[in-house]
Amino acid sequence: MNARKWIAVTAATMAVLLAGGCATTPQPPVAVDAVIGNNFGHLPMFVGVEKGLFKKHGIDLKLKVVNTGTDMVSAMTKREVQIGDMSVTTFLKARHAGSPFLVVGMIMNDATTAFADNPLAIVARKGSGITRVEDLKGKRVGLAKEQTSDEYRKMVLARRGMKYAEINIQNVMAPPALGPALASGKVDAIVSWEPFNVMAMSSAPESYEVLRGGGHLSYMMIATVHDPMVKDDPKLIQAFVNGLAAASHYTRRNRDEAVQIFAKWVPNVNLDVARKAIRHISYDPRISGESLRAFENAQNDLLKLTIKDAKPLKITDVVLTSYTAAAQKAYPEYFADLPPAR
Repeated sequence: MNARKWIAVTAATMAVLLAGGCATTPQPPVAVDAVIGNNFGHLPMFVGVEKGLFKKHGIDLKLKVVNTGTDMVSAMTKREVQIGDMSVTTFLKARHAGSPFLVVGMIMNDATTAFADNPLAIVARKGSGITRVEDLKGKRVGLAKEQTSDEYRKMVLARRGMKYAEINIQNVMAPPALGPALASGKVDAIVSWEPFNVMAMSSAPESYEVLRGGGHLSYMMIATVHDPMVKDDPKLIQAFVNGLAAASHYTRRNRDEAVQIFAKWVPNVNLDVARKAIRHISYDPRISGESLRAFENAQNDLLKLTIKDAKPLKITDVVLTSYTAAAQKAYPEYFADLPPAR
């Protein structure tokens, strides 16, 4: 082989090697913004960011932490974020109001039942005279209006034949303020989600649960995206859902550490209280038949109690199961500790 031909062959070989090297070079994670709440329903999102589990799957997730579902919908509507982590009732109300959101994953969920509302509770202060739900008539009840706690209260009252106007609602949009309001006697009872129920009982000596859960609705936290993202960037959504599955798995297996991570993001968290509160929560990312039934039940209750004269959404058109199904197939180890779904 002459020198000129040897140089040409060597150059071609190097080009192939370099091309192969470029093809296998890891790509930097894609920056994605998500809005989430400052409560335990969103815990895997905090954990996934802190432990690098979203980055492991190609997503550099940035969190915008807010107080309520109203704030979440606002951030999504203004396109401040690409992913909205919100409750099922917040999502359904937003979708019925015209917000173009789709569900792509589950964050707080129990795939074995359509009525997982254990994180929700009604808590009363000592001396309030409240021993059962019916005793709430005429009492001052602190909650965040038009949020999931308000929908839960409506469903609790409706099951007992009670009316909305029979209770004196005190609107407390910042859940951390519920405990001080209960302790100071500004309200007789509160309705909220975790960790704020347990935190309130810690703040107000001898306060107690009037009702915990009760099978009134399924309190789920779900990951939503804008409709066009499903068409424009399905691979990015899949990467996020894969990371969410990893984060949920880690959270389930390391609850005490997860609580410590939460405390880094949300100030003034009593870790002892938080460790008690987390026991009431399930982090199951699967979208099962029971999960879909929970969406149907939530929509039926909202159409009856909150959204009047609206046409029902077809749940399978707005809840996309394919991303979670793909994550289960690709990463079965993230789901192996969960009980059989229904």
